[in-house]
Amino acid sequence: MDKHKGESSVSALIDSDDLKYINDLYGHDAGDAALKTFAKVLEDNFGQLGKVCRNGGDEFAVFLKRTTLTEGRAIFKKLFRQKLTFGYQGKDYPYTISLGFAVYPDQGASREELLNKADVALYAVKMTGKGTMATYHPDMVKEGRAQLGFNLRDLAVNLPGAFFIYRADDGKILFANRELLRITECSSMEVFSEFIGRKVKGLIAPEDYAEAVESCDQQVGDSDDAVAHMVKNPYFGEIYYVILSPKPDQK
Repeated sequence: MDKHKGESSVSALIDSDDLKYINDLYGHDAGDAALKTFAKVLEDNFGQLGKVCRNGGDEFAVFLKRTTLTEGRAIFKKLFRQKLTFGYQGKDYPYTISLGFAVYPDQGASREELLNKADVALYAVKMTGKGTMATYHPDMVKEGRAQLGFNLRDLAVNLPGAFFIYRADDGKILFANRELLRITECSSMEVFSEFIGRKVKGLIAPEDYAEAVESCDQQVGDSDDAVAHMVKNPYFGEIYYVILSPKPDQK
């Protein structure tokens, strides 16, 4: 920027999404492999066009010299058209990324200002689901890292009604919200997991289990006491999101 004052350039902040899942599921060696693969992808895509740096954790910064907003967007779109995977112990695993960028000098006259605007754009992406990109716009409001975590966690933990997530292949419960812990009189997720035997089967009466599983498998979703939805997660495979509600009083 000092060498090319006033010349249009683009700066981006890029996150590898859900690195914590990779570390938790496969171990930190797998997380390291994912980061190394991601760094090489960034170098291959942007190394000849500018600078690539790691800020720390799973966040990287890219600076593209002599690049306009339109050119930068086209360059970043090429990255998102690639299939991103990392290899670990002979197997390939998919991963996604989120990217926010801003333009010098129009949106930031200094490195700090430019990166701050890119950060605002990145977290606007994070708030709307990850796995995509956005350019900074003045209407964007930076919630910040703490606020972002609060919003997403608050939605799940304090959802009005009992809510849990479980893995389809083995029935393991991955998450239970505060209301479900209250109903089962468990003080924490750890106590809850022990109480139900760590499996969804422990939450359902034996006589109702076959019907409940069939309902989920058929994606019917709505019954007197539950709404379920199955999605495919790149790290956990097929998982079910389930909201429980009390059966209406029989009079």
